[in-house]
Amino acid sequence: MRHIHKNRIDVGLQREKEKGVPLTALEAEKRWRRYRRYDRKEMTRLLLLEEQWWLCAYTELALYDFRYGCHIEHIEPKSQNPACTFDYQNVVVSALDSDSLARFSKADRFGGHFKGNDYDPDMFISPLMSDSHRYFEYLSSGRVEPAQNLSVEDRSRANYTINLLNLNAPFLVNSRRRWLIEIEDEIERLLEDDSALKHLAECELCDTGGKLREFHSAAKARFGRLGDRVMLSACANCR
Repeated sequence: MRHIHKNRIDVGLQREKEKGVPLTALEAEKRWRRYRRYDRKEMTRLLLLEEQWWLCAYTELALYDFRYGCHIEHIEPKSQNPACTFDYQNVVVSALDSDSLARFSKADRFGGHFKGNDYDPDMFISPLMSDSHRYFEYLSSGRVEPAQNLSVEDRSRANYTINLLNLNAPFLVNSRRRWLIEIEDEIERLLEDDSALKHLAECELCDTGGKLREFHSAAKARFGRLGDRVMLSACANCR
């Protein structure tokens, strides 16, 4: 899970907040539904996508070519905290749009659409946390597990977040496994060529036109094992 830097202001959401914050879950749902009818929602979505380097906030799927779409996700659900409905600090973009849900069984859904209205702020690891990356390890099998050497409390939080977002849904596990096998095979092929390894790392980890390749954190961990051989100090996304 990559850290998302929230350093922008969304005019559309700000104007909605100035009208007064919703006080009930029902009011929040109605006002959000109205907001979605206007072009302001698309502007918000684009702003969030650019902020996230076009990766899903939870899964790091590449949303610029993800055929199942995406949606604006409230980290803290509207039903739990209506007042945060139009808070820019509370919204991200998550994979899967509403029209695509029918293609996935309930157990196979992931991200915001699996999380729904469940949320424990004391347990959930948010991509807005600057150290969110340290809680997770991406296995070559495609699974996500709590990182090694976590405290008992942090391991519990990692497991809670993995389960809440269904980060080991079959679709995600298979997608990660295919991606990582491809990267690991290429790294193995180039092990004797530092220049080629560095070029590969640049292609996989650095942004192109403001977009990152999917499963960035998992790929970064693979190159990180090579240490200074592929050090890319000029690329902020690789540090």
